[in-house]
Amino acid sequence: MNGVAIELYDLWFDPNSVGGDMVVECWISHGPRADDPDFAPVPGDWLVLGDGDEAPLRARVLKRQGDRVSVQIQLGAESAAVA
Repeated sequence: MNGVAIELYDLWFDPNSVGGDMVVECWISHGPRADDPDFAPVPGDWLVLGDGDEAPLRARVLKRQGDRVSVQIQLGAESAAVA
């Protein structure tokens, strides 16, 4: 881990789980905001994802089923601006 602060992102993701369409499933209970009762992402929301090693990435919520959130990562200049 290179010291990227986990409080800089909303959800943790596994980079090895990202599909070719840049969609990845995350679990709220595994993320840095697991204990935040006000954190309730809904489809269309923009969040910040992190893996603890690299700079955070911007992602849009596609769907949520309880604790599971499917997001699509946005790559490019706008994602770099998040960090």
